[in-house]
Amino acid sequence: MTKIDHVLLATTDLHHGEQQLWRGYGLRCVPGGSHRQWGTANLIVPIGSQYLELVAVEDKELAATTLLGRAVLAAADRDRLTPIGLCLASADLPATAARLAQEPERGSRALADGTEIHWASVGMQHAFGATRLPFFIAWEDLSQHPSAAAAEHRIAPREIAYVEVGGPEDALLEHLGEAVATLRPVGGAPGVRSLALRLDDDSEVQLP
Repeated sequence: MTKIDHVLLATTDLHHGEQQLWRGYGLRCVPGGSHRQWGTANLIVPIGSQYLELVAVEDKELAATTLLGRAVLAAADRDRLTPIGLCLASADLPATAARLAQEPERGSRALADGTEIHWASVGMQHAFGATRLPFFIAWEDLSQHPSAAAAEHRIAPREIAYVEVGGPEDALLEHLGEAVATLRPVGGAPGVRSLALRLDDDSEVQLP
């Protein structure tokens, strides 16, 4: 079953975005690393077996030449965190790639200690292009999944309850290949509009 892996939030500055998440929502970030191939860097907000990815531009010149970098440059707003992408965990990435007629793309991120984590993804062109549809991921080593990091939140988030996604609903369903209960089509302009976290007491907190 396809499920949400993580949601990307753009910010102008990682430290500033980190403070917004802590002061506004009680969510603690943990260290992420650098995307050396995209000119961006991130912080991680573990949410159960999922996470939020706070992303900012690290190398503006390089970022301007990459899909993710351009998306962050265009969306980053100092006054608010901006959802820019939705990533779904794929149980069979080769099958997903074949269905979408796209080759998997290798990705990596360097951690502060020099360790690299690796994954493969499909659909980045959709996610950060005009259609803003979700992309799919498979991690090389699940023990290195970013959600495994410990974070001392002020609240107790259990999972990402849902994500609201704009754009034509039929195009979204065709892209997904199946209905995903935690995605809510809302029409209008394409892209991620908002998300909600479910807490341990079953209440919900909406972002941004």
